[in-house]
Amino acid sequence: MNYKYIFVSISMLLSLIHCTTNKKSTNEQDLKKIEILLSKHKRYAFIDLYRKSLRQEEKKYHVKKCDSLLDVSSTELYNENCLKADFYSDDHKSYNDENYNLLILKWLKKDYPVYMPTDNPDVRTTMTFKKALDFYESDDLNKYIDSLRILFYKKYERHNLKSIDCVE
Repeated sequence: MNYKYIFVSISMLLSLIHCTTNKKSTNEQDLKKIEILLSKHKRYAFIDLYRKSLRQEEKKYHVKKCDSLLDVSSTELYNENCLKADFYSDDHKSYNDENYNLLILKWLKKDYPVYMPTDNPDVRTTMTFKKALDFYESDDLNKYIDSLRILFYKKYERHNLKSIDCVE
């Protein structure tokens, strides 16, 4: 009689261990995917600010676009990885992330003067890449990514994080 209880107890214990270890590995993989998604959001924000800063400088100096290369890095990152898929919900009817837009506007307003003059007065110089790089490493962007982390983990717990399926 005593052996039956021991056998049942050990079987239940092994089953419980098996269930929890299987769940953890999947959970850890998904958490890594969430961090990859957050990293992609950070890269997208960097590229977006850089691109918009260049446009801002072109308008400021009335630069005409005759021949140019079009960098589609942000478009590819945006579409390939479903970056806006997780902003839509019943209580937020838009894909527009107001916090993100305010963050980008704040950094677009920052003035980055050029300290070194050029020999040719017709050459316009900018510090847009420096601005974008400072933005990429900023506390502002890190706080924004942390706010996304909270949103993504909540959606993940509710099994409602859509963009996690886009991460390979």
